[in-house]
This record gives sequence, structure tokens and C-alpha cells, in this order.
Amino acid sequence: VADYVIGMLGQNSSPFMLLIAVFALSVVMTNFMSNTATTALLVPVSLSIAAGMGADPRAVLMATVIGGSCAYATPIGMPANMMVLSAGGYKFVDYAKAGIPLIIVSTIVSLILLPILFPFHP
Repeated sequence: VADYVIGMLGQNSSPFMLLIAVFALSVVMTNFMSNTATTALLVPVSLSIAAGMGADPRAVLMATVIGGSCAYATPIGMPANMMVLSAGGYKFVDYAKAGIPLIIVSTIVSLILLPILFPFHP
């Protein structure tokens, strides 16, 4: 999987592109399955990708964890979302209306701060 992702990004792609890819994959997966399962599946892949590119894995791992916590757009990704679904009379689309803007903000903030807090090449 790691080799496939690196191949898609290109051999000379920047670690920042890797960060974006891992974050995006993590966000998409966590909205359709458990955030714990998403993170458990992606941590080994993220480590392999970072090693394959010669980058410090800390930023990539944090992108995996933070992206895996962005389960805002569906009731599936987080148990608390499912608990309030029927109690609040919400529909599936209500989660997307509220969650997508939150995901966009989380993505922008994360992609700005992660390379600063965890440089790719310390």
C-alpha cells in the first residue's frame, strides 16, 4: 500500500504532498468506519510511506491521528454521533452540513501547523 501511494505521488514528491494524502485518506476513511480502526489501519502504512520517502514520520503520524479524529460528516465514524442521531431527530445529511465545514477548517489548520511543529527533516 505504501509503495502504491508513493507511486501515485511520484518518486520526487514532497513530504508535504504525502502529508496531504495521508490526512485526506484518514479523513475519508474515518467518516465511514470507526476512528480507532482507521488509525490502526493507517499508522503502519503511514510509517512505511514516511520511511520510503526518507521523511521524519512524526508529522505523518500526527496527520493520521488528527485526520482519523475528523469524523464529523457522518454519524458512522464516532459512537457519540450515532447516539444523538435518533435522539436529536437528525438525518444523515445534517451531519454533512455541519461536519464538512469543520473538516475543512481542521484540514487547513492541521496542514499549516503540522510541518511547523514536526519538521519533515529535523
